[in-house]
Amino acid sequence: MSRHRSPAAGATGAAETVDVRRLLAGAGAPLPESQRCALRRGVTAAAVAGGALAVAAPAATLIPVAEPVPSTAQIGLASSDVVDAEEPEFLAVDGGLLASTVLPVRREVEPPVAAENLLKSAALNEAARAAEEARLAREARVSCEADLSDLGAVKSHVREAARFLSCLYDQPDLIGVAGRGRVSDHPTGRALDLMTRGEQGDRIAECALENRQALGISYVIWEQRINYGSGWERMENRGGETENHFDHVHISFERGAGSGTPDPDLCT
Repeated sequence: MSRHRSPAAGATGAAETVDVRRLLAGAGAPLPESQRCALRRGVTAAAVAGGALAVAAPAATLIPVAEPVPSTAQIGLASSDVVDAEEPEFLAVDGGLLASTVLPVRREVEPPVAAENLLKSAALNEAARAAEEARLAREARVSCEADLSDLGAVKSHVREAARFLSCLYDQPDLIGVAGRGRVSDHPTGRALDLMTRGEQGDRIAECALENRQALGISYVIWEQRINYGSGWERMENRGGETENHFDHVHISFERGAGSGTPDPDLCT
């Protein structure tokens, strides 16, 4: 078997139309095994011109005639069905020519799913990283080395509330267990005073109320007002700045711990 290029367009020989499907299906007289194998290997040409696929096949090899004369059969295919067309190469088989390619295969273009999934994954990773950084920043804000030595034997949830508020607001002086001349939660270890004034006192009082359930707070007193969680109420005048709570925020607590972890993002 020898390999050479397609014969020139002016080569002698009659042009005829070959029904390839009939030939492949074995219509007509049965072909010798060698011819059928050659037909399977190379019946379709791969030369594209003007949107049609030219197929060169040996008429003498496919349909027995008096003399083996090579001929050219054409099958019309849409140019969109042909991918990566190249100039065909031909094989000499039994005195005729067969194209060296079989059938053009439509190339399915993969949708850009992989790139889209990669972008989504990157976005999710970035969101997770940002959330973790925010969590660590919140923990750092409320996990300082606050001095709690002056609190005395307060309840454990009172001590944790003192650490939380002290770290958020520049570690003001703290008072925990202490004697009082009137009814108070200080002697029982369920009260906390944060010594402060003005705007910082406003912020501490509001932060405590925003985290009231989480910290287990029963009420807050600040600047002669008391708040049980439903709004500020005016208190009677007790006669002095400290007694009227203008120089400290007083916080009283329930007997048990709060419902969860306080959120510093609720505080200004």
